[in-house]
Parts: sequence; structure tokens; C-alpha cells
Amino acid sequence: MSTIDREAMQWLLREADVRADTRARAEFDRWYAADIRHQGAYLRARALHQALHPQAGRQSLHAIDEQQATQSTGAPWQWASRRSLLKFAALAASIALAITVPKLYEKGEPQVIATAIGEYRKVPLADRSTASVNGDSEVRIRLTGSMREVELVRGEAWFEVAKDKSRPFVVEAGDARVRAVGTGFSVRRYAGGSEVLVTEGVVEVWSTEGTAPRQRLVAGDRAFLPTRATAIAVSRQPDEIRRKLAWRAGKVIFVSQTLTEAAADFNRYNVRKIIIDPKLAAETLVGQYAIDAPELFARDVGLYLNVPVRISAEHIFIGAQARPQ
Repeated sequence: MSTIDREAMQWLLREADVRADTRARAEFDRWYAADIRHQGAYLRARALHQALHPQAGRQSLHAIDEQQATQSTGAPWQWASRRSLLKFAALAASIALAITVPKLYEKGEPQVIATAIGEYRKVPLADRSTASVNGDSEVRIRLTGSMREVELVRGEAWFEVAKDKSRPFVVEAGDARVRAVGTGFSVRRYAGGSEVLVTEGVVEVWSTEGTAPRQRLVAGDRAFLPTRATAIAVSRQPDEIRRKLAWRAGKVIFVSQTLTEAAADFNRYNVRKIIIDPKLAAETLVGQYAIDAPELFARDVGLYLNVPVRISAEHIFIGAQARPQ
């Protein structure tokens, strides 16, 4: 928190005294008028207090004249607890970050969000959008006065985009591009292309290296853009989209997926890898598990298929013929 923000907070803490003391009121008026930054800090402090205590109706010190102050019969504002001060400091710091980050981006320095295997991060962006980044993924975000650009370096991310028609939100994944203004969608990179899942609103997708015509997707649409796409496959799959995005709630959901597909899903999120007996690869299953519960999943499969399960430090083997690859 800056010195000015601290001063603004102190004035708010002294509000009752300032209203009752002419000298203190004059001192506050001089401080308020001395610098436009003081005025901004005072307004931020009031807004933060209102966010923390929406039930407390307050009038601005600056807006109330001496006659109104002497007529006031309301109880003095009580906001001096250590917990409240800590909340104020945290919120003020977040506002300061939101103010300075866009300037940083204007200089060409991107915000980088990277996750490890099994890690999930939900990150608010300076434009009020949100990036939910799946495990073993990396995104680089650059916000300017005219554009909001995101590069999905690897992995998968879901974006809840704040509306701003003057600054399109464009995600780059290899030669795939996804453009939105205010919507919700995910992008996942594969070795041979990128998958786009739309949860809200409308997005436009295209390839910078391919000849495929641009496509518009609406909520419930799934698209796959192969590298150097000559065509973009689009299908209506709202249920499958919900299943695929269950990772945002820390879950994996299977609806007649093969055992191989289920193992691949778990292996995205866990260092200890599941290895399947080739004879069992095409077996299908239905179920829901926590992302970090591959051992439970393996034991359930073992009981269901009546096959052995072995767990080592690095692997989970399902089936008698399961071997390290």
C-alpha cells in the first residue's frame, strides 16, 4: 500500500473526530485539495470500505459541510479492527496492481501464468477477465490500449472474457486463433492442432497458416483446428464440453470413455502414471473422480474388471500385462 493510500485510510479511521473538530476538518480539507492523488486515494478507500461493509451507509467527508456534520446523529464509524485493516491493505494492493499492470503491458512485457502437473490456477486479469489455467500449461498475456492478446504456449486454459468492444480478446495457439469480445471458452493445444470449447457467447476461429474459412462458434460448440487447417470441424457437444471442463472443479468425468482415454486424463494431472494392459485398452467405463485420486480409480477398475492392480512409486499398473513404456 502506498503512503498516500495509508494516509487516506487514516483519515477514514479518524472520520468521527474530523466531523466534530473544526481544526481537524480544515486539516483534512487541505490534505484533500493538495494533490489529485489524495482525492483518488480517498475515493478508493471509501469504495473499499463499501465493498467490505456494504451494510454501512456512509457519506463522504468531502461532500458534507460543517452544518451537516454538527447535525449528524449517526454512530461513529467503527472500522479499526486489525482484520479489517488487513483486508483493506490486501484490497488496496490488488487495486494498485490492477492500475500498474496495464502500463507494464503497454511496454511489451507479458504476464506469464505457468502451472505444474496437477496444479490449477484461476487468475484475474487486469481487464477484469479471468484465466483458469489447467495443469502443465503456460499462457502469456499482453494487454494494450487496442488489443488483449493471449498466447497459449502449451496445455489448456479457459477464459471468462470481460466485455470490451474496443479491445478484442484473441488467443493464439500455434497457428490457431480464437477471437472474442465478451464470452467464455477454452483452448487446448495438441501435437496436431488445437481444440476450442465454447461455454458462453460467440467466438470466431481461424488458422493463420491454413486455407480453412473462418468459423463462428456459439455456446455448446466444439471445434478442432488442425495445424495448417484446410477445414475446421465444428460440432454441437454441450454435454461433452461440460465433461471436458470438469477439471475446473477438480474432477474427471467418464461417460463411456475407454480405459485408455481415462488413463490419459488422469495422467495429465498426476506424476504417478497409469499404465493399462493392452488387452483392456478398449474397455469402457462411467464414473466421476477427483483429479488427484488415480489410485482409487485404479482399484475400482480392478474390482470392476476383476484384474490385478499394482502400485509403485512411479506407476499404477492395471491388468496382468501392464508394463512400463
